[in-house]
Amino acid sequence: MNNLHLLHLPFALLLLLAPTVGLAGESLQPAAVGSARKIPAPTAPGAMGSSLAQADDDTTYLSWLEPAGGERWALKFSRFDGTLRRWGVARTIASGADWFVNWADFPVLAADGERLTAVWYVNNAAGGAHGHHNETYHAVHSRSVDGGATWSAPEPVTRESDSVEFVALQSLPDGRLLAAWLDGRDRAAGHDRQTLYARVLGSSGKDLLVDGFVCDCCQLSFVPTSGGGALLAYRGRTKDEIRDVQLARFDGQAWQRPTVLNADGWKIAGCPVNGPQLATNNGSLGAVWFTSSDNQPKVLAKVSADGGQTFGPVRRIDLGRPQGRVDGVMLADGTFAIVWLESTGPTTGRQGGIYLRTLARDGTSSDPRMLVSGSTSRPAGFPRVVLLNARQLLLTYTQDTEPSQVMTLLLDLN
Repeated sequence: MNNLHLLHLPFALLLLLAPTVGLAGESLQPAAVGSARKIPAPTAPGAMGSSLAQADDDTTYLSWLEPAGGERWALKFSRFDGTLRRWGVARTIASGADWFVNWADFPVLAADGERLTAVWYVNNAAGGAHGHHNETYHAVHSRSVDGGATWSAPEPVTRESDSVEFVALQSLPDGRLLAAWLDGRDRAAGHDRQTLYARVLGSSGKDLLVDGFVCDCCQLSFVPTSGGGALLAYRGRTKDEIRDVQLARFDGQAWQRPTVLNADGWKIAGCPVNGPQLATNNGSLGAVWFTSSDNQPKVLAKVSADGGQTFGPVRRIDLGRPQGRVDGVMLADGTFAIVWLESTGPTTGRQGGIYLRTLARDGTSSDPRMLVSGSTSRPAGFPRVVLLNARQLLLTYTQDTEPSQVMTLLLDLN
């Protein structure tokens, strides 16, 4: 069954009631995008949940879900031809009839040379003991060592919990693959808390607890760090229902104590389904996230010149009515290119859709550029973007039509 509408409906009301504010950028520069053109994706009608992955050699992959007849869904992928600027043929990773298919918790793919790892979600047979969405499904993964020609039989991401969602993957320099996820094992035991766990996939050790109390259903984001580790961004939660973004650092063996990325002070008694994103390049690191502190929805960003040890000042990116659903890439010169969803602004006259803005190291930002106009509904999902070369980006998103379509854009920066 397609579970497109299960995640926390009340937050939509919060956005409708939020006041409109003025343009948030500073020291505007010329538009960041010089040209944008569609690249046809080899996806079927009804496709959704697209994502992008890159290997260290910049080989780029698109993954997505599409209907496979009846109640079945298929997880497919394609490799981008950087010379011809087009997608290769679609290949199937796996298919099944009892998958959890959702607008927010969609499959992920990790690439390390010819080694690929895919994660997707399968419904639990008996559902949750407490009627909460977190107990109704779990994550499985499959590996390929031949560039996706063949795939291993699916295995659970962890065998310690039947409630695993919003998995993030990060390849480590020594060949290991680190996974982190939101875990409902404590909630299934009767406690009102969601936890954050991690493990090296395929290892024999126990799951590692990263944070014992986190937001219920916001995406996680990994980037590699110097020394063979990784940095993870996620939305935390306190007993007072403050749900600000946290950072947790993995040194290759153990997790350090999480720290707050920015003290927004957003108090909300429910999950906004709107996770942070990190990007890194040549030691520079950018963080972008959504918040609605002070009852004003905002997209905020910070840039670090030392891999996330310290950050510059927080900058506002949005145009006054953001939906969030952010992503970003870091250019080699330390410029942070950010994409997000913005609602139609009745006072500004701006159309809703996917926007792009760049944030330079000195804190100046480019003019916002609308990349895609259209729906910002839940079925429109989350745009995802990667850096192809010095000044070229590749974007994927779901077009909220009937049936839905997965689209990709090639963007050249000025």
